[in-house]
Amino acid sequence: MEIIAVNDGSTDNSLRILEEYKEKYPDLIKIFSKENGGQATARNLGIMKASGEYIGFADSDDYVDRTMFEKMLRLAQREDADLVECHYHSMLELKDKDKNGNSVYKEIGTRGKITSHEDVRELFLDPQVSPWNKLYKREVLIKGKVLFPEGMIYEDTSFYIKTLPFIKKHAYLDERLVYYSVRQNSTMTSNLNIKVGDIFKVFDDIISFYKQNGFFNKYRDELEYFCVKIAFCSNLSRIGRVDNAFLRREMHDKTFRFVEKFFPDYKKNKYFKGKIGFYIKSVNRFDCDLYAKILSRVMVG
Repeated sequence: MEIIAVNDGSTDNSLRILEEYKEKYPDLIKIFSKENGGQATARNLGIMKASGEYIGFADSDDYVDRTMFEKMLRLAQREDADLVECHYHSMLELKDKDKNGNSVYKEIGTRGKITSHEDVRELFLDPQVSPWNKLYKREVLIKGKVLFPEGMIYEDTSFYIKTLPFIKKHAYLDERLVYYSVRQNSTMTSNLNIKVGDIFKVFDDIISFYKQNGFFNKYRDELEYFCVKIAFCSNLSRIGRVDNAFLRREMHDKTFRFVEKFFPDYKKNKYFKGKIGFYIKSVNRFDCDLYAKILSRVMVG
């Protein structure tokens, strides 16, 4: 096992602490320092520097069960899987503090249908896109030239969906081994106004990747479901948190322009059924601001 620690331009004692650990475990830990460029640049550097058969990601504000990577690796090797997922705990940080001044959390519902999948196409449907509960075969990422788009938020969404055409075997570990921290003032939960519009750059990145690699038509139905659901669900919920009414209208227009350009017949998609199908087919330009306001209050993250 190797631990790759990317010091992304820290200005505190992070590098000194990392070097202390490297001194204790010189064969285990590799440190790479770079100018601050954000999470995507750090992860991409880690991918390029990794030498193992499989790659996993650990976020700095979450914590994992100490048996997680061992269990996932054993399953990956036994199944010869290209992708292994485990389940997780979603922990919402409350405004209260305990008697020692530490943050208090409560467990909330998780996102995505995290389960075993025989057909890779199922991985497009209602996934948890974050990389921190997954183990990827390294050659899948290298041969597919799959990296995180840099300089924007929602980079997890693009990275996840771009890996899927290269996944031949998926394996699922039915244990909750990650404790994911949902923070009240995190990148994803705070009102970032203009940064919310980064989702449209991510959509462009996804569509370009699928078209350039000849995957667009092969996975059109699944990609349509994935992108349109994001556009009309999590995207609208974040737009609903934007204070500026003009900016909200502009992003609503961008949302519908994107859907109409690439997926004009989305209402006929075979995957849109039940409650989610009814909602997707009912949302429209005229009342989407109301939908956005409601979603912004009921969706966390």
